[in-house]
Amino acid sequence: MMGDVTMDQKLRLVQQVRSRYQENQYDMSNRERILYGKNSMIPSERYDYPYRDMYGDPIEPAGSPISFFKLRFLAAVFLLAVVIFMDKSGTKLAGITTEEIFRAISADYDEKIEEWVEALSYNLPQR
Repeated sequence: MMGDVTMDQKLRLVQQVRSRYQENQYDMSNRERILYGKNSMIPSERYDYPYRDMYGDPIEPAGSPISFFKLRFLAAVFLLAVVIFMDKSGTKLAGITTEEIFRAISADYDEKIEEWVEALSYNLPQR
């Protein structure tokens, strides 16, 4: 049976396996980029773009999705600055003091989360 396989068929099989491997690596790098919020598509030297034009040259993606990490980071820095300002000046914001904010941040919510999960699991339909 194996003697019937020509060298051309073996070559095509190897090319298909390599192409599938490159597609999988490309997909993994896209997932990592989405997961970690990387907004640039700089391919590493180990991986190549799996999609090629008719001349064999790699086809790079047209654009990358927008990363909101910078926006979230700036919002966090702004909120931290507001809390520090409130603490130093002793002011209230919408009737909330910094002591209440610190208490809410340092509170242990494990029991409440467990109660919520249990209540949610009891409301699920049984199979």
